Amino acid sequence: MSDFVQHAIFEHRFWLEIMQNHAQFIHDALYPSEKDDIQRANSFIHQFSQLLSYVPSLDGANAVSFSITVDDNVEQFKQFKLYLLRHQLSGDIGIHLTPTFVNHMVNELEEYQNVLSYLKKSEVPPIFHELHHHLIWLLDASGHAGIIHDDLDGVEKRLKQKSNEFAKHFEQFYLKAVELTGYLRTNMHSFPALSRFNKDVELEMTLFKTFLKELEEMELSAEVLGTFTAPMADHMWREEQYYLMKLAQAKEEG
Repeated sequence: MSDFVQHAIFEHRFWLEIMQNHAQFIHDALYPSEKDDIQRANSFIHQFSQLLSYVPSLDGANAVSFSITVDDNVEQFKQFKLYLLRHQLSGDIGIHLTPTFVNHMVNELEEYQNVLSYLKKSEVPPIFHELHHHLIWLLDASGHAGIIHDDLDGVEKRLKQKSNEFAKHFEQFYLKAVELTGYLRTNMHSFPALSRFNKDVELEMTLFKTFLKELEEMELSAEVLGTFTAPMADHMWREEQYYLMKLAQAKEEG
């Protein structure tokens, strides 16, 4: 199996499951009165499920055409998310998701489109600089921790405090990443402060992954009170794992 096909399988397997999850979250969050949008979300769930089931059969002959097909589906899904966001901002749709949550789902989708732009050309996606990943995933992680805090029952004081601390730390890291990105204009792509930052983020993200696994296990055994779900915890864990893997690749390249 070629290097390109291996990368294509890995990226599609990760991202198509994320897209399917997003469609499921939207489907489950829409008010019952939003019948047309529920139907559209359901259609995307099935589309991404079918595409995901095809990934193991990718080879040198079909990986590019598959990526082109996926790209079309992802663009349609992006337009659906933006449609939902527009209606949220206008206040004329019933959905149990915040505009920021939907906006972050668009950010993630656009990173998949970035990856697809290479796969469509039969190219292995390049290893992007660490700060590229920090800017995408730190804001996302802060949002994840915020969702956990808001979805936990008020009596879960310790867990709420822990999730709130993660949210604050990731937000602080994100602001630092914005500044560090500005430093790249010096054409210095590696420097001691960035190395320390990478280590700090990796440590915090590893702790957060452990926290997510604990929450998932507690949710599955009904030991935690709140509306936060085990599938949501698993979804977040997979994203943080992808982030850490991409960081490791970037450091190796540097």
